[in-house]
Amino acid sequence: MIVSLCRKVFSLVVLHAALTVITVLALVKHFLAIYWINSTTHEDSRDTRPASFAKVIDSNLKAINRDEQTTASDQQRTGGDYIHFDHATNNPFDNLILAEDLNLVPNLQYYYNQYNIDIEEFKVLTNDGFLIDLWHLKSRDYKYGAGSPGPRPYEREPVLMLHGLLQSSGSFASSGRKSLAFHLNDCGYDVWLGNNRCGFKPSAKTKLKDFWNWDMTDMVKHDLPALIDFILHQTNRKKLHLVAHSQGTTQGFMALINHNHEYPFSSKIAKFVALAPAVYPGPLLDEKLFVRLMVKYIDSPWVFGNKSFLKTMMVARDLLIGQSSFSFICYVFFNYLFDWNDSLWDKSLRDRHFLFSPVHISVKLMQWWLSPDPNKVSFKNCSHVLFPDDKSWFNKDIDFDENRTNILMIFPRQDRLVDGERLINHFVYHENHNSFKIWYIDEYSHLDVLWAHDVIERVGKPMVDFLRE
Repeated sequence: MIVSLCRKVFSLVVLHAALTVITVLALVKHFLAIYWINSTTHEDSRDTRPASFAKVIDSNLKAINRDEQTTASDQQRTGGDYIHFDHATNNPFDNLILAEDLNLVPNLQYYYNQYNIDIEEFKVLTNDGFLIDLWHLKSRDYKYGAGSPGPRPYEREPVLMLHGLLQSSGSFASSGRKSLAFHLNDCGYDVWLGNNRCGFKPSAKTKLKDFWNWDMTDMVKHDLPALIDFILHQTNRKKLHLVAHSQGTTQGFMALINHNHEYPFSSKIAKFVALAPAVYPGPLLDEKLFVRLMVKYIDSPWVFGNKSFLKTMMVARDLLIGQSSFSFICYVFFNYLFDWNDSLWDKSLRDRHFLFSPVHISVKLMQWWLSPDPNKVSFKNCSHVLFPDDKSWFNKDIDFDENRTNILMIFPRQDRLVDGERLINHFVYHENHNSFKIWYIDEYSHLDVLWAHDVIERVGKPMVDFLRE
């Protein structure tokens, strides 16, 4: 008993020492980067050279709008029309930032009140007993129809937005008027921000014996159906659209391609927009020291425990949320770990983004992502099992199927956390070309698809065009 307690205390001390070192290194890297940028003519260290076609498209396929200098011979050489290579242009939404309230308030309603939008908050019960948060954007100047008992007859098509790892769906709305959630609402869609279990304040209907014993499989099996069914009931609709980022795309793809599920995902999701889809692991998981250490020790209960992952991080959030210093530390910490930066963001909104992350997740979920144990199914080691490269996930030979979900995938080329080209190759060679579209953005990284200053022009508009088709 005493030996066990001593080992646990020692592990916690070592873990928190490591987190402190990582934070210090992250701060050093951040300030050195600022110094380097200010002392050179470079504005951004990203590789913004035109993307290579070599690994993505074979000779009989076509990328449209590769750049303004695309020649007729280039288009003839590459043949079809479902892959779009996007390059930066002048952004007509730049001036919207001038109207934003820059106070740090960890409540979406505070900001959306200023846009004449209410945020309705719901607690949705999953089949296994968890209560999960669902937030609904309701415009005050939009008439929702005559009231009646039961579901209200909305005229807008419902869109469920689902967040990434360690985030809430506030990430889709934190940019205010320049956010994807606001843009969808403004374009006439009924926007619902869905959150997976635990979030900021873990809760369940009754006391659960194994409260933290869940991973991606449970989120696909219980959380996603609960959110979908609640929204469809509230809106009196048969289908909705799913817009997801990172981990949310993993849930979406697992739901749609795994035919063993009892829940009919494909007949309830009309269209699926996958932002920075996390289907195959990228090189970053093998390069960053702290990530490699997490991979090595994630299965050890003496290091990470078996409940909430890095609970100290959430304790700090409860104490410091709303302080710019906390948002800044979150930014530099995750910037250091995952190798993205804010060079394409509106700097004045950066601290606001981290009001809505991080969130509680289970250690078991992190094991699902990183575990090196050959006896466990993990994203890092078994993505080829979860998402086979060499065979169709859907019925490739059927051109039209009313229950097939059409997919738009938006890939940020600078994203090294996941392997986007591998997923593009799969769809190009193994899926029906009428069932998907691909958008490939040269300058973007993993979070730029949410927070880049020109995200409405480069992600929001193509997304809405796709949903309206």
